[in-house]
Amino acid sequence: MNRWIAPAAMVVACGLSAAPAAHAAPGDQQAALGGGSGLVLGRATKCSLTAIGHDAAGRLVGFTAGHCAEAGTPVHGEQFPDAGVVGVVRAADEQLDYAVIEFDPAVVTPLRSVNGTTIAGFAPTPPAYSVVCQNGRTSGHACGVVWTSSPVGLLEQACSSYGDSGAPVTYGDQLVGIVSAPLISDTRTLRFSCTDTANPLHSPVIAVAFDTVRAAVDAGKGVGSGFQPI
Repeated sequence: MNRWIAPAAMVVACGLSAAPAAHAAPGDQQAALGGGSGLVLGRATKCSLTAIGHDAAGRLVGFTAGHCAEAGTPVHGEQFPDAGVVGVVRAADEQLDYAVIEFDPAVVTPLRSVNGTTIAGFAPTPPAYSVVCQNGRTSGHACGVVWTSSPVGLLEQACSSYGDSGAPVTYGDQLVGIVSAPLISDTRTLRFSCTDTANPLHSPVIAVAFDTVRAAVDAGKGVGSGFQPI
């Protein structure tokens, strides 16, 4: 993750922006994006896409962590630089730590499965000692045990590092959370984030419950409300 910051409070809040949609020139390369794909937000911030689908108005939208960018920030697909701007952040809530992205369907091909992760729907956060998986642009697909769980979020042990902010946390093929931050942040001399999926000795990860995020977005009745995955 470029910048791991734990949410100040997991409260339901939603902000919306009326920034214009991004449109690419005809003939530009398509960006194939799904849950776990790498995103570049603004000039250089790299985070992960949680999921992609359509909202109630038929817009192509997706989610990432709220600390990755503010509303109005242009979005690029990390692996598809020739596609140019593929979307715009429409809402960003740093308290609950989610952001809503509106994608340009002219240049984005939405994916249901990326790197072993398939998102077919939503589920509440699973109970403690369940095994969940996450899929980030840095650490890839990794699974770990859930230590604590509530309707607002969970603490889980899957391998995660810088750039994985916004990554989907799944229980089977159901989306249950968005990667937010490590429980213990790295310092200049000590690293607590995961260095290798084979190494279980790393900080647990805080994830925000996707059901809580979805409720906040639906309450705002703006871009992203009524979201359904591809």
